Amino acid sequence: MIFCLLFIIICQTTFAETMTLEEFLSKATTSNLDLKVSQAKSDAADSRSIGLSIPPPMVGITQFKETSGGTTSGFEVSQMIPFPTKLTSEHSARKYEAQMEKENRLAAQKKTLAQGKLIYFSAWQSQERLEILQEKKGVLKDHIRLSKSAARSDSFAAIHVLKAESELDLLENEIESAKQIFREKQIDAALFINANSANFNLMTTEPKISSIPKIDSNEESHQIKALRFQLENLKEKEFEAKSSWLPDFNLRYKEMAATSTSSKYNELMVGVTLPFVFFWEPYSTSSSAAKARLAGQYEFEKQNRIIESDKVMLLSRAESLKKQIDNLNNQLIPRAEKRMKLVHNLTPRDMETIQDYRETMEAFPDIKLKSLDLRMDYELAISSLEKYSSSKDDK
Repeated sequence: MIFCLLFIIICQTTFAETMTLEEFLSKATTSNLDLKVSQAKSDAADSRSIGLSIPPPMVGITQFKETSGGTTSGFEVSQMIPFPTKLTSEHSARKYEAQMEKENRLAAQKKTLAQGKLIYFSAWQSQERLEILQEKKGVLKDHIRLSKSAARSDSFAAIHVLKAESELDLLENEIESAKQIFREKQIDAALFINANSANFNLMTTEPKISSIPKIDSNEESHQIKALRFQLENLKEKEFEAKSSWLPDFNLRYKEMAATSTSSKYNELMVGVTLPFVFFWEPYSTSSSAAKARLAGQYEFEKQNRIIESDKVMLLSRAESLKKQIDNLNNQLIPRAEKRMKLVHNLTPRDMETIQDYRETMEAFPDIKLKSLDLRMDYELAISSLEKYSSSKDDK
């Protein structure tokens, strides 16, 4: 009984799993459900593109019974053959649909992995923020300790201590909120790699700052390629619809055995449909397909313009944020750390120097928090840019 209880407790206990960004994305490529869905859609479209879509032949057996009691039998084979242009255009439309789904799959793969990268960075940011707030808490507790030593002989200092203690209580709430946010990011990460969120406790390591991807203006993204294939699909469907004016062929062969009153005979029939008789049907079909192709053309031009503008905006944003991050890392953070080390070796003697001591010690974690926010904004811009890249080695 005790062993069973221990086993249940162990199974329900969350476990910490440290993953690098590369390990997290590698796991996502094999387990993410969005990637599997896009792969299945691509495979289904590829299967639909095989062969010409010809109606199956029909085979019939005939038995004829005479009034004299004699019987005879025969068979009949018929086949409907659409006009050749209908067959070729319909097959081409399915081929373009398969190519479109392939590009959609590659676009989804890049978008999903870029999203996964952002999820990991968001979890890392939450983890780092929690640690920095804990560091800030230590600074504030140290400040309260120093203020209490001065408060013994200064009433204003006592008021200052009460204020600082209230600020510490507020910081405790902020830390609790940061813990909850970090847990939510861990759950997002578990969902992304299709893991059990109840016992998944991701611990991140600091990833390298992403480099700005090179976007070749002469190379189309997978999103644009998919839209282009979709447009080609609509053009083929329009051509197929215009062919609805053309006749289909119907072939039939019938053979009956000889009877006591008639000899064996064969019958061959070649028939054609007359679609122009009910002219409104082919007219409606071809007109509707033409309008759908025109709408697809406008949609392609619109999305192409939107994506190009989005890439320009994101590239400009990423470059600006990179400069701000470099300025923080190379100038502001080293200076704040240097001031903190210098002040740490000094002993404050009155409330004014105690307050200066606190401001200097708090400046270092505060600027690190600002650096975290900038880093997250930068990675968000990079993630949005990466979904538009089109690598030649994509499969």
